[in-house]
Amino acid sequence: MPMRRLLARVDIADKPQRTFTIRSPAVGLLERLPSLGSYLGPDRPLVLRVLGERRLVGLPASVEGWVTERLVAEAPVPVEYGQPLLRLSATLASKPAVCDASPSAGAPDIDRSLVPVIAPSEGVFYRRPRPDAPPYVDLGSEVAPGTVLGLVEVMKCFSQVTYGGPGLPHRGKVARILVDEAAEVSFGQVLFLMQPD
Repeated sequence: MPMRRLLARVDIADKPQRTFTIRSPAVGLLERLPSLGSYLGPDRPLVLRVLGERRLVGLPASVEGWVTERLVAEAPVPVEYGQPLLRLSATLASKPAVCDASPSAGAPDIDRSLVPVIAPSEGVFYRRPRPDAPPYVDLGSEVAPGTVLGLVEVMKCFSQVTYGGPGLPHRGKVARILVDEAAEVSFGQVLFLMQPD
């Protein structure tokens, strides 16, 4: 049975730059927080446990950006309805200088010129649409916004991992693949590193 989805509440500020404050849509236990500097958008949901049931918390279609501030204690953490969780900036200039690509995030000793692509949720990662199909991308594959890189499966609900986001280079190439087929991944874990073109 697929996880039920909720839509996050969002406050938008346009000065001095476009920022979003992401608020909880329900009372529950926030299971994971994305790391500072990671990208969050409509296709990268949070996970909230409501009355013992896990729910995906998505962002509205026009809301995406880099996590510049975490407004709650380290997850898992109980949250109230409407409680501020995160602050996002729509511009890359506001992105913290250090993106979380530490060994704990699954990418030791990375080249800082490479662009990380992270897991949108915890689950099982697949590089191909079905077992007998070729992978979506391989080392050296060229990517552009919207290119599907893989899938993350959570309780039979599949989320596409796609290239793109504010401030990312328009085109790139797959420089490193950091997880194996059918590997378990955690929210925010680095899956791929891209070489900007």
